[in-house]
Order: sequence, then structure tokens, then C-alpha cells
Amino acid sequence: MGNHSLLSLVLVVISFTCLISYVNSSESSDLPILDVTNGLPESYKSQPLDIRIKSQNRPLHQQILKVGESFQLSIATPTIYYLETTLGSLSARVRVFEPGRDAGHSIVYSLVKEDGFYLSYDKVSWEIIYMAQLML
Repeated sequence: MGNHSLLSLVLVVISFTCLISYVNSSESSDLPILDVTNGLPESYKSQPLDIRIKSQNRPLHQQILKVGESFQLSIATPTIYYLETTLGSLSARVRVFEPGRDAGHSIVYSLVKEDGFYLSYDKVSWEIIYMAQLML
């Protein structure tokens, strides 16, 4: 009887662990990938663009992007993600992921250009989300 109870307990623990793992993977699979591209013109090729991604003021990713380069980051939690950029002495901060705005999309594209920050879900239609007159 003791071995039967122990086996039942082990099976319950394994089942619970599998359920938790499935729920966690389902939640994260509903969240998009963030794709950030340095779309500045070639005249900026000697100036690296410092990119920082933060969520709830927690740094998540930092990278230097050359003109034309991009990187991707998986959104891990359904909260606001910020893109902070520095180009020489100029800097800006913009919301690149908002759960209410971006829900249901598999990829959220963010493009840094000379005139501002752009958002797209298909890399065809772009919406400006931050004007550069404050940045550049």
C-alpha cells in the first residue's frame, strides 16, 4: 500500500509540473517577438546607435547597432517595453511594445530613422510613433 501511495504522489507531481510547463509555454507563445532595426541613412555609419530595451525600468537588452543592422528579442511578459536610444549626445525613449496595442501580432517591428521611430506588424505599413525633432 505504501508503494502505491508513493507512486500516486509521484504521478500527481509529474502531472502538475507538466501542466505548469504547458501553461507557461502557452502564455509566452502568445507574446510577440520585438524586431528593432537601425534604419538611419548611410551618413550615420560612423555613429553607432546604442539600443537599450527596458521593461518596468529593468534593463533587458543592450546592443550597438550599425546602420542597417537589427536584432530580435522575445517579449516575455505582457507589460510595456521601452526602447531607449543614444546617438552621440542625442537620446530618446519610446514605447515599442504595449500589450493593448500590440496584442495578437506575432512580430512587432520597430524602425529607427532620421525623422523618428516607426512601428509595423508586417514591414510594409509603418506608423510613426515618435517624432525625431525631439531626438535628432
